[in-house]
Amino acid sequence: MHLKTPLALWVAIALTGCATPAVTMKNNATGQVARCGGSATGSLAGGVIGYNIQKRNDEKCVRDHEIQGFKRVD
Repeated sequence: MHLKTPLALWVAIALTGCATPAVTMKNNATGQVARCGGSATGSLAGGVIGYNIQKRNDEKCVRDHEIQGFKRVD
């Protein structure tokens, strides 16, 4: 019973460490704000492979928003 809590905590910490950086995007014409990245979803595939999957997803998100007129907010 006591083993489940530390194991769940370890998994959560490990996945958080694999999260990609978040990019905030804003469309100045409409005022809409979007966020790409900051997720560890692809990390479920594991390690470097999972991180790279998520990074590609994040880059696609940024490109898709740029096509719609969004710009990066730093």
